[in-house]
Amino acid sequence: MRALRKMIILLLVLAVTGCGTNANGGTKNGSSPASATGGDTPKEQSQPAAGDAERTIKHAMGTVTLKKKPERVVVLFNGMVDIAVALGVKPVGAVESWDQKPWYNYLRSHMDGVKNLGDESQPNVEAILALKPDLIIGTKTRHEKIYPQLSSIAPTVITEEVFNWKENVKMSANALYKQEEADKILNDWSKRVAEFKQKAGSRLANTEVSILRFEDDGSARFYVTGFAGTIFQELGIGRPKAQKIEGKTVVNLTSKEQMSQLDGDYIFDITQISEGNESKAKSQSDWTNHPLWKNLKGVKNGKYYKVDVVTWNLSGGVIAANKMLDDAFRIFEIK
Repeated sequence: MRALRKMIILLLVLAVTGCGTNANGGTKNGSSPASATGGDTPKEQSQPAAGDAERTIKHAMGTVTLKKKPERVVVLFNGMVDIAVALGVKPVGAVESWDQKPWYNYLRSHMDGVKNLGDESQPNVEAILALKPDLIIGTKTRHEKIYPQLSSIAPTVITEEVFNWKENVKMSANALYKQEEADKILNDWSKRVAEFKQKAGSRLANTEVSILRFEDDGSARFYVTGFAGTIFQELGIGRPKAQKIEGKTVVNLTSKEQMSQLDGDYIFDITQISEGNESKAKSQSDWTNHPLWKNLKGVKNGKYYKVDVVTWNLSGGVIAANKMLDDAFRIFEIK
C-alpha cells in the first residue's frame, strides 16, 4: 500500500508540472523557462515573427520557397542594386555598375563592404558561391543560362525584365520580406506621377519626346521602349510616330540621311561619354553638327537636352526613376 501511495503522489506531481508548461517548454504566460528567470532564450527555441514566415515566390524561371527572411543577399543586375538600397537591404555581393565603377556615385555610400561580382552579363559564379548567400536575385534577360548554377547555390529569384522596375520592386520585396517598404515606395511614386500630370494639365497632351544615343561606330540610335520610355508613358507623354516600332527596344541609324527619325518636341540625349573614350563624343559631334540636325524641331525650339545616362538608362531602379522624374519636373517646368 505504501508503494502504491508513493506512486499516486508522484503521478499527481507530474500532472501538476505538466499543466504549468506549454508544448514548447514555456510557462503559462508564454515565456520560456530562460526568459522567465531573466536568462537568454536559446536561438533554437525562438519563434519567427509572423512576417518572417515561410513563403513561396513565383518568378520568371519557376518558383522558390524561402524558409525565413534572407540575411545574405546577392544581387545580379544594376536595377536591383538600386532597389535593394531603396528597400534598406545591403547585399553581401552585387554586380558592378556599367559606369562610375564599381558603384554608381549616387549609391556608393550604401555599398561599403559589398563584394564586387563583376559584369552584369557574366557575374563571377565562384565568388557568389564563396559568399554563401541565402538568396540570389537575377534577371532572365541576363541570367537564364546560368540559372541552374545559381539555384544550386541558393534560392534564386529571377525577374522577367531588367527595366520593369515596379514589378522588380514588388517581386524582390516579397523575397526580401520588405513589403511595407515597397508599398511606401510605390505609393510615393504614384503620388509624384499624379502631381506631375495634374500640374501639367493639358499642356503636354500632344508633346512627343525622343530619346537617343550616339555610338562608338559613328551611328545613332533611338529608344522605342526602355527605362526612360516607360516612365514617359506613365507620365502621359507621347513618342514620335517614326519611333513606334513594334517588337523593337532600340533602332540604330547608320546614315545621317535618316536624321528626321530622331526628331521630337523634346530630344533627350543619353550618350554615355566616359573619360578616355572619345569615339562616342566624336559621333555625337558629327551628328549634332550636321546641317540636317538643325532642321529638327526639338533643336530649333531649344529643346535638346543632354541628360544623365545613369539615372535615365543604365541603372533602372526606383531611386534612378525618381531622379529622372526630378529632371522631368525641371525640364517641363512643372511647379
